[in-house]
Amino acid sequence: MRPEIEQELAHTLLVELLAYQFASPVRWIETQDVILGEKTTERIVEVGPADTLGVMAKRTLASKYEAYDAARSVQRQILCYNKDAKDIYYDVDPVEEEVAAPAPTGGASAPAPSASTTGGPPVAAAPPPPSAGPAAQVPDAPVGAVDIVRALIAQKLKKSFADIPLSKAIKDLVGGKSTLQNEILGDLGKEFGSTPEKPEDTPLDELGASMQATFNGQLGKQSSSLIARMVSSKMPGGFNITAVRKHLETRWGL
Repeated sequence: MRPEIEQELAHTLLVELLAYQFASPVRWIETQDVILGEKTTERIVEVGPADTLGVMAKRTLASKYEAYDAARSVQRQILCYNKDAKDIYYDVDPVEEEVAAPAPTGGASAPAPSASTTGGPPVAAAPPPPSAGPAAQVPDAPVGAVDIVRALIAQKLKKSFADIPLSKAIKDLVGGKSTLQNEILGDLGKEFGSTPEKPEDTPLDELGASMQATFNGQLGKQSSSLIARMVSSKMPGGFNITAVRKHLETRWGL
């Protein structure tokens, strides 16, 4: 085929493809249903000059998937490359280290002023700098059943650990939401294998005490799954649960 014919065919094909692209629907609603519904994507990053698609996705989440996400404890992030680079790359603010004062030059170093010479109260000596070596080992304290119960309920209600009073029962904490109550009972069943009779009516301190008798002191399926999800979503790539344990042991002796 002659070059001029190939050029003419290429031009015609390009025009036809562009015309088809301009005339065809974008199908953005169907695309969102696949990303947010079928795939349950938890982290979406828009790469572009603005967050146009991200804003539309947030509106779709609020109007269509909010109750769905709450029922499944799904937390999503919709980020824009030009606005949320710090969250995308997990950047942290650098810690400014204190610069030590230079030592006096020439002759013997001057003694530090004492309380008798300055006339003021005695000043405590500054603590020595932390050692660069591994931290001293801290004895392990076994986790209690009541602590796990409280943590699972706090996660489900999206509250802090301290905001879950031990004097209240699950039924009181959910505020009459039977679906949420059943989800909490299901999480407790996954974690401990079995629960006492009518756990939703029992105050948390009594519930934890009754479950402590058969508790082996180890994290169960539900709490381990939540920890793994937190590490995978909040930590940089490659910093898995093994690296977290090593850091806690080396830095804090835990």
